[in-house]
Amino acid sequence: MDESRGHRFIGRTEELRILRNAARMAARGIPRVVTVSGATGMGKTALVDHFAEMAAKEFTVLRAWDVPPKADLPFYTVTGLLADGAEHLSAREHEPVGPQSSVLDIGGAVIDLLDTSQETSPVLFWLDDAHRIDLESLQSIGFALLRQDAERILTVICTQHAARTEQSMGLPDLVPESDRIQLTGFTPSETREFVEDRTARPHSEAKLRSLAVWSHGNPLFLEAAIGAYGGKLPDDPAAIRVPSSLSDAVGAWSRAFPPRSLAILNMLAVLDTPAAVPLLGLLLDSDSVGADAEILVEQHAAMWVPDQVPTLHLVHVGQRDALYSAIPRPERNRMHLRAAELLEPPAAWRHRVAATETYDASLADELRGAAAREARAGHAALAADHLVASSQVDPDSLRRQGALLLAVRLQVTGGQPRTAQRHEDAVLRTSPGPQRDEALGLLSLAKGRDALASTYLNLSRDTYTARGDLAQAAYAAAELGVAKGSLGLGQEALSTSEFALRHAPDDVVRGLAEANRAYAHALLGGPGRGLSHLDHLPEHPARVPATHTDTLIYRGLFRALSGDLTGAVSDLSAAARRRELGMSRISSVTALTHSLWCLLALGEWDEARRNLSVALDIAHTTGRPADFFNLHCFIATLHAFSGRSEAARDALREALSLEASADFSGPSFHLAATRATVAFAAGDFEETIAALAPAVDELANTGRSRLYSVRHMPLLGVASARTGDLDRARSVLRELEAAEPRGALVPVVVHWVEGAIAAADDPAAAAASYEEGLAVPPHGGDPVAYKALMRQDLGALLMEAGETERAREHLRTAEKVFARLGAEPYRQQCGTLLEDAGTSAPVAGADFWETLTDRERDVAGLVALGWTNREIAARLYLSAKTVEYHLGNIYAKNDISGRRELRDLMQSRQM
Repeated sequence: MDESRGHRFIGRTEELRILRNAARMAARGIPRVVTVSGATGMGKTALVDHFAEMAAKEFTVLRAWDVPPKADLPFYTVTGLLADGAEHLSAREHEPVGPQSSVLDIGGAVIDLLDTSQETSPVLFWLDDAHRIDLESLQSIGFALLRQDAERILTVICTQHAARTEQSMGLPDLVPESDRIQLTGFTPSETREFVEDRTARPHSEAKLRSLAVWSHGNPLFLEAAIGAYGGKLPDDPAAIRVPSSLSDAVGAWSRAFPPRSLAILNMLAVLDTPAAVPLLGLLLDSDSVGADAEILVEQHAAMWVPDQVPTLHLVHVGQRDALYSAIPRPERNRMHLRAAELLEPPAAWRHRVAATETYDASLADELRGAAAREARAGHAALAADHLVASSQVDPDSLRRQGALLLAVRLQVTGGQPRTAQRHEDAVLRTSPGPQRDEALGLLSLAKGRDALASTYLNLSRDTYTARGDLAQAAYAAAELGVAKGSLGLGQEALSTSEFALRHAPDDVVRGLAEANRAYAHALLGGPGRGLSHLDHLPEHPARVPATHTDTLIYRGLFRALSGDLTGAVSDLSAAARRRELGMSRISSVTALTHSLWCLLALGEWDEARRNLSVALDIAHTTGRPADFFNLHCFIATLHAFSGRSEAARDALREALSLEASADFSGPSFHLAATRATVAFAAGDFEETIAALAPAVDELANTGRSRLYSVRHMPLLGVASARTGDLDRARSVLRELEAAEPRGALVPVVVHWVEGAIAAADDPAAAAASYEEGLAVPPHGGDPVAYKALMRQDLGALLMEAGETERAREHLRTAEKVFARLGAEPYRQQCGTLLEDAGTSAPVAGADFWETLTDRERDVAGLVALGWTNREIAARLYLSAKTVEYHLGNIYAKNDISGRRELRDLMQSRQM
């Protein structure tokens, strides 16, 4: 095979075939993902490195890896990747990378980098040692991969834990064009080839069989064993000393190097990061590091890293671990302390912690001080990192425990709940007390166990209060307010939130408490009341402080439920682009999901589908169970009104499976409302009532029903009127009339329910109600979907009354709106009524629209608005290549000559 670093590349024929085939597919515009996994030392990096050398003739190679390792710092790896490719980035509509950047924004930047990189050649995107990469970077990259459709990109992921890495990236079952390579040891013949290549001489079968058996064909194991003998194995097989482990083999190998070369290896293992020759010279007090390193590079024990200054790196993570464990503890400590003298914090602190055999009060104080400074600056992840280190070296057991528990709080409230969950076992081992209860409550919230969280956080708040520690009680109270609101306990949520506001020590706690207080008021008095408690926020969402992001999401929600649909979309869209702050079930996915309902009511169903696509991919990379539940409820609604009944039922089943894992009743209420919506879309009004009425009547759901009444009560009112249950219909009408409207939506649905009630015995009054509803000015956004439903009802009513001309006018208008929305069942109903009147005509563009996939509809809708491919790509979080691909499919399916004809078709559909 090809020569590489002085030795032939051995074996891996089938694995290289898989990679080559994937590369050929990617070069043709079919993106592929290949996961390469295997135990330490099996040659994952060596395989892909060899493949990359061959592919570099045709591919641009982008490599992302965790060097130096900072797995607890959000976006660390992907920020480095973007910085390396910054000169290639084009102007995309995402926020710059910063402390509050979200997965949505960083993922968009990755998409842009990959898009730009493939303009001249296909791209090999290589994630090396992905199991060491920080979670947020994996999520951002996963989001970018989920948005691929036609890129010339081959992504190769090297990891020790394939399933875990793919799960972190959101890839399982979502990237069908993928392959998996599981590396195992060399075969006996490959072992012979490898050993004879490295030793430059043949060996007996007995000797090679012995090597193959105890090494399991592990290339690093073999390399280390050969190196331990200076590249020459004894002639007598019995003389071969069999290492008991990979660590022993690497240790013996390292001892075969000259002392000054071995010192370089050991220092690289202690640093656990590439190191420049000048730094190594200072650390080792040597002026011959460059020369001493050459034998290491020749013998595959180290490698040069391309940089402006000559820089050395160990060849393998497993090699580093083996070298590090082989260094005698006193020598290892001395090396850590030497590194601490020459390096700046926080690297210096890391080495001091590593060198500490006994507790170090001074170091613990420094780390706690650094944590406090980072927390004040808003760097929760760094602060938590310092606190975890402090918990390892502090001589005071109570302070050790306190540092760990405070680190958990910072990780959860700083948007790193999954990182915090790694400490759950350690938290459970801590002594009982309010800080432990708070940490367990936060971890329960992160897992969606809100009832359990409430129990823990209640205990924490009450114990802190009894001790007179009101500042800490305020923290627990603010977090408890989240749980109480989620449980629908408005008065309790209000009480604990006001307690938090009275004693809150900083803006982060106050922001969360203000959000919870507003939500509590909304549960008790409806969305208008909740909104009145947020009037102090800046009108422009960009001016709302980062510490009040949860408050911004609530304002968007309350605006939507009060009828200010356009204001709601503005708030929710802005919040979705932020990285979440404050511990709550709210997330960027939640903000996007609430915006979907607004867009549905506004008749912007194409935009809703576009946001849904993004929200699903974000949920698969960062989502919690509640996010998936809410999204599947919306999917069921959209499919039902689009006439995809089977798909709606599938989404309902998925939501049901997610609802079953909750320990509180909120999801069951929203699932009942979704079932009712699906039934209403199918014209099954009896089922609408059967699904929704019991949930509305249940005492535990009083607050939720009041808050979300504008979403579900109009359907219940109309369904009740149409089945003859006028008493319930009138009760619904009274509840809607009592709302505090801030836009056109509430008056419109009031007239719709009012007309449905009157239609039973006073058609003229019903028609008048419908006419008044259609005349409501579009303040806060025109609720186009509801007006179309009302217009259809008015047309049918006028048809029965013999007012055919007026009926035709309303039915034609409604039919066009439904066609534009993709609400096929309602379009057909209008068509049937018009046929009965003898005036049916096909809606322009309807057949064309049905040929398109959801993603093609997204693209076509933006073309109709005059957007360029680059602008469409930025809006949809796609590459320009993918946009071109979908446009090509649209043209081919419908024999369209180009962009102008597509725009004309789209505009005729929207007339």
